[in-house]
Amino acid sequence: MRAWTLTSSGLTLSPSHPLPVSLPASTSVPFSATSSISTAPGTTATQPTPTLTGNNLLIHITHASLNPVDLHILRLFPSWLPFRRNPTPGFDFCGRVVGVGPGVSSAGDGEFQVGDVVAGALGVGDVFWGKGSLAEYLVVDGGLVGKVPNSWKTTGREGEEVKGEEAVGPFGIAGQTAVLMTQAAGVPDQEWKGKRVLVNGASGGVGSILVQILKGRGAEVWGTTGSQEGEDLVKKCGGVVINYKTHAPVTEYLAQLFGTEEGAEEGKLDYIFDCAGSQPLYTHSPSYLKPKGKFISIVGGASQGVVPYVRNKLRPVWLGGTPREFELLLLLPGSKTVREVGRLIEEGVITRGWVDGGRVWEMEELVEAYRRLASGRAKGKVVVRVSKEEEEEEEE
Repeated sequence: MRAWTLTSSGLTLSPSHPLPVSLPASTSVPFSATSSISTAPGTTATQPTPTLTGNNLLIHITHASLNPVDLHILRLFPSWLPFRRNPTPGFDFCGRVVGVGPGVSSAGDGEFQVGDVVAGALGVGDVFWGKGSLAEYLVVDGGLVGKVPNSWKTTGREGEEVKGEEAVGPFGIAGQTAVLMTQAAGVPDQEWKGKRVLVNGASGGVGSILVQILKGRGAEVWGTTGSQEGEDLVKKCGGVVINYKTHAPVTEYLAQLFGTEEGAEEGKLDYIFDCAGSQPLYTHSPSYLKPKGKFISIVGGASQGVVPYVRNKLRPVWLGGTPREFELLLLLPGSKTVREVGRLIEEGVITRGWVDGGRVWEMEELVEAYRRLASGRAKGKVVVRVSKEEEEEEEE
């Protein structure tokens, strides 16, 4: 099968058979692409079909989406460790079930059959040990997988097919993180109506899904972004745009927008969801976040969360801490969150999965796709086509 691997310490990615030898040369950090494999046209590489045990599924992967955590893993963990030799990167996947383990039939609501289109995200342990989603076939625990609905059930898209490139983001790290962020707020689904919320980084992979969930639950949603493309995406997701470049510094603008006068607490925000990472946004939050409001972040920064956790969660107010509740989330993909994504799509709360620029990168273009992710300019999810469905290949 085709797969990408990290072949040396540092950030060198190399394609395995039968990707072409000639790839775009890297001219800058963080990625370079090399290939030491020469393959004659028409040849194939074969491996024994894995024996499936327990609740495992064998999935033919069609799409994978990239996440910022991929960059951290590629930078932090070398490929030469005994248990990580030539690891394959990637968390998110979408594809078709081609094999089921003996425990699947008794898995209750997690039951799957050969032919089902599914999506999800691998656990951190899987990817740390080198079993990533950027490979044509993958053995996955059924608890990390959700069935992809046949169509989007929402106004304007009724009956429209849910394509793999759109499903991989919502069912992957981004969608599951968005679900966890709403759950961390502690608000029942039916009580979001009328809540005033701000999503920082609303045009990114997590933010674009989070805005849809909050809006679909009835909240009043504002979303920050810094470009015209971002503004267009936030509007399509149902949010009110705040361009942080137009309204700089954005913390002063938020204080004006949501009121700072004494007794004007009702006009302030109930929740701030930080998907981009902004310490000033939290430090100045008393000017626009209610005293009982909550600031929920998913960005740990260079310290992997240690510094913001200590500074914002543990430091008391009398030592200069900010008098607003702070929560820093770390994602652990699981059956509850991935199933919840499927339910939200079925209910029409998540109206679509946004693909960055409407472009799906080909497997051969992975290095360039990672560069796009690392640029910080992606709107929605950066998606890679790992392989095509057999039906498509036969038509060609």
